[in-house]
Amino acid sequence: MESRGRGIRGKRRGEEGRLSSSSTSTTVPATPVSTAWADFMREEGMGGSSAAAVATMAAATTTTATATTPATTTTVMESPTKLADIKIKKKTTKVETGTQRHYALPLEKDWLVDSKPSKSKKSKTSTKKVVGGGGGVLVQTGTLDCSSVGRTKRQMNQSYDLFHPTVLEIDDTQNADICKVITSSNACHSLAITTTGKVYGWGRNESQQLTQDLPVNVGTPTLLDIPSSSSNNKIIDGAVGKSHTLLLDDQGQVWSVGSNKCGQCGIKSSIDLVSNFRKAVVLGKNVFVVQVSCGEQFSVALSSDGHLYTTGSSEFGQLGNGETGEYFVTASKLAFANCNLFTRRSVFCHSPGEKNYGGANDAKVVPLVGEDIALQHVACGKNHTVAIEASCQSTTDDENPTPPRVFTWGCGDYGCLGHGKQADEYYPRLLGFLSTGHLWDSNNAVSSAAGAHCSMVLTERGHVYYWGKHRSVGEATMRPSLLEELANNGHIVTHVDGGAQTVVCSTANAVTVSWGQGPHGELGYGPDQKSSSRPKFVSSLDKCRIMDMSCGYGHTLFVIQNDDQDDKEAIQELHTLDESTLEELQTLLESSAAQAASKAAAVAEAKAAKGRSKKR
Repeated sequence: MESRGRGIRGKRRGEEGRLSSSSTSTTVPATPVSTAWADFMREEGMGGSSAAAVATMAAATTTTATATTPATTTTVMESPTKLADIKIKKKTTKVETGTQRHYALPLEKDWLVDSKPSKSKKSKTSTKKVVGGGGGVLVQTGTLDCSSVGRTKRQMNQSYDLFHPTVLEIDDTQNADICKVITSSNACHSLAITTTGKVYGWGRNESQQLTQDLPVNVGTPTLLDIPSSSSNNKIIDGAVGKSHTLLLDDQGQVWSVGSNKCGQCGIKSSIDLVSNFRKAVVLGKNVFVVQVSCGEQFSVALSSDGHLYTTGSSEFGQLGNGETGEYFVTASKLAFANCNLFTRRSVFCHSPGEKNYGGANDAKVVPLVGEDIALQHVACGKNHTVAIEASCQSTTDDENPTPPRVFTWGCGDYGCLGHGKQADEYYPRLLGFLSTGHLWDSNNAVSSAAGAHCSMVLTERGHVYYWGKHRSVGEATMRPSLLEELANNGHIVTHVDGGAQTVVCSTANAVTVSWGQGPHGELGYGPDQKSSSRPKFVSSLDKCRIMDMSCGYGHTLFVIQNDDQDDKEAIQELHTLDESTLEELQTLLESSAAQAASKAAAVAEAKAAKGRSKKR
């Protein structure tokens, strides 16, 4: 079993060998404890190669406990793993400690749509368009048949299988002032937010992730009933997981609905299903949330102070709390210590010897002590997270601020964490390549994006760095790599996102490119091409200026700017849906829902009959 964490029913590993400040080195059972720990750490790639070295370090820690700094003392007492961390820290002279950065806080509050990054010297955080600004037109490419995605293989040749970007009408108009679209690589449901704070939802609703008021399958954007503590609150952001939904209002409050089996709704309750929107619980006083993001079964939130909060599944270390907490419910059943409310995570790690390129990196991972790190942006993949550090303020007019760093954690499949190996990380870990170097100093990261098993970072010059894998064929990119096809041709990327098997970028000169595998039409090339190994232009969106975009499972969403005559002419050239297509779609979804209900009833009856036979 691969887990650095402790089970919630088990005792801390090595707890019996822990020393108090009044102990002496002569009372330590050094041989049995240190040998086992050295063997364990060597297998994990985190410890030293000598048991005697660990024993010596334990003795040194005991005799100097009263003279250590508070940060070091905390590191020693948190868990036995920190013993090896301190050993490496004392032997390595290049570890930076106690260098607290001065961040440009608080983070912006009422934002909806990313615009062109600011080039201000003192603050390099991207600017935002606030609630009430001009909106655009909602466009989707990819099938509207949410009942079949990832389940049944049928021939994609129906009129509601959108292989070209197609305008979705809302309230019988082509322009409802949409300013943000939301979906994710795990989700078959989507959200659209208007400039007035209204929320429209459509897609799969089997776990009531679009509330219990809507049917199992919702074919077209439908207005959601959003409760709030104040009638004046407006929804400004949101996020979706596989079967749950989060919304963020302009008062910094988070609302959640849908599946809560792993606590991903963050409502401080163990119920499996949340039928209607409920206010999530964020642990702390006066926490004002400014961004939310969702993985498959976990959720992440950022506060205006740049603090990180997570809740939900901990199976792969997605919570960033240093452990999975796996334990045995029965002799053959394994469970994990999940979290059911948003809890702050403040421990960040780095590897002082992490290589930029090359083979496997076996350097030790140690905590970044003495720093209260603040973040400005997070993005979740299926089971991993990418985060950008908050921008720093320069102390003098002539001094350039320290560039923000990039952190990743969670499941490391296909190299999606960027550290050169397939290994899970249970704490947010510094990504060395994207945090050092003179080139990075003048081209800071401003936002992050994630597909199911890939990660992207967008810089202030419009460059995109990619790592991981989003196609079922080919090799994975184990470390961050610049998308040269775009950078070398002068394209300034303004938006980037990843879906289940796709990556899409839009540029400042009204060009959109996509690549990957799009069996449901999510690439937007048309019915004759459903995949591409390299970035390719989406010709249907030429001359369309993208205000926002989001990639989902089987579909891709866009908000097309609709400000001037050129924008209107470009929108007029896009495909639209007719009444017959909508009627066919509705009939299909109702039929699929009826079949699913009949099958579920048959399964329930079979289980009940089996139970009755056992009683007899």
